[in-house]
Amino acid sequence: TTGQFKAVNTGGAPIGTWASGGSLNTNRYGLMGAGTQNSAIAAGGSIDTGPPTAPITADTELYDGSSWTEVNNLNTEREFLEGAGSSNTSAIAFGGYDSPNNLAVTESWNGTNWTEVNDLNTARRYFAGFGTQTAAIAAAGATPPYVAVVESWNGTNWTEVNDINTTRQGLSGVGTTTSGIVFGGATTTAHVGNAETWDGTSWTETSDLNTARQYMGQSGTSSTDALGFGGQLPANQSKTEFWNGSSWTELNDLGTARTILAGAGTTSSALAFGGYTSSRVGTTEEWTAADFQIKTVT
Repeated sequence: TTGQFKAVNTGGAPIGTWASGGSLNTNRYGLMGAGTQNSAIAAGGSIDTGPPTAPITADTELYDGSSWTEVNNLNTEREFLEGAGSSNTSAIAFGGYDSPNNLAVTESWNGTNWTEVNDLNTARRYFAGFGTQTAAIAAAGATPPYVAVVESWNGTNWTEVNDINTTRQGLSGVGTTTSGIVFGGATTTAHVGNAETWDGTSWTETSDLNTARQYMGQSGTSSTDALGFGGQLPANQSKTEFWNGSSWTELNDLGTARTILAGAGTTSSALAFGGYTSSRVGTTEEWTAADFQIKTVT
């Protein structure tokens, strides 16, 4: 007999939906995001409707679960940077682009001010970043050219560790310095769905995303627990996919299809904010999963 049963478990895909949250005060894409659904931070990004230039910002905003509040700016304005952190009072921002330069700048946030700390070894943009204020990973990206270089942050210095297997830019990642995953992105020839897990020492190729794409938002806690949402293929995407440690499952879509957005939180309580539709947006959406999951049992 094959049927569906309601049960508390950790092996299936979470049943959840996206709902509207409070919009950013400054519409932007290419921003960093970190924290939780009720305690998130957004900083930097591209703020103009372009072309030929795309002015960048150092603006920083904090989310309290319902609204964003502007606070003290980054010391270095930039776009296409990454961030890591556990809340809107404890985070770091690193890397990015200030046109025409890739940046290695790292700044630490204490809830009030940004302080410059030691730089990345490799300046880059369009890369994956995850972890906490004192233990983070920066993986791959564009220098240019595209690179596979990975660095680990110990709260004081960045140290090069083993490269990812597939060189690319525009990838996403979540987890810790001992249990993480990167996924998606683009090589020099195509968008990819490649996913690789990190155990603190080496990267292992695993099951691909269902939809190959780059510039996704992301949330999650480890190499066995991740969400990827939005992105570009080359059209803007609204798809949400969940990783349970062995496979990717498509879940409910974002309300607004967009690319180069930021994310924060977990796979049961996530935040998607900013990005690009046909212009820069401040749209925020909150993902909430039920306290049960559905598995098909045979």
